[in-house]
Amino acid sequence: MNLNVFISKILFIGITIHELAHAFACIILGVRIRKIKLFSFSDGYVVHDESRSYKNIIISIFPFFFNIAIAIIGILLLKKEMILIYKLLIIWVSISALFFSIPSRQDANNIFDSVKKSYRLKQSLFKWFYKILLLPLTILILILSWLFKVLDQSFLIRVVLILGWVYVLLVL
Repeated sequence: MNLNVFISKILFIGITIHELAHAFACIILGVRIRKIKLFSFSDGYVVHDESRSYKNIIISIFPFFFNIAIAIIGILLLKKEMILIYKLLIIWVSISALFFSIPSRQDANNIFDSVKKSYRLKQSLFKWFYKILLLPLTILILILSWLFKVLDQSFLIRVVLILGWVYVLLVL
């Protein structure tokens, strides 16, 4: 059994948090969810209506920020006085959220496709001017989507994220 698969089974709640983040982004942006699979030991998904490119990009990248926010909240909660079992539960949820914070290969493909689609459309001169101003951000998004594709199966980057979280927990 692959190490990522084994750890995914232990940290499965991170998959649920990741997919919930996609669902929250859809709800916030007003994009209809067609199908959702939240609870799984291997994968999950959120299938939503086709929408504007910027909405697809936000929906695809939202778990990165949402899961990290969950881990930060975990750090803050661990500073409170509570029984050990609650602390262990918070640590498990936080580490799980971090492990699955990196957008999946499919998320990265969605980002890349949305950026490509956005620049292919026939648009007014004003919109092209606007897109030229946003070109540095677009390039950053493309680089991140490529990086997320590469890191999707990277156990090392996930461990580094978790070790960073543990370091912050110990320092604060």
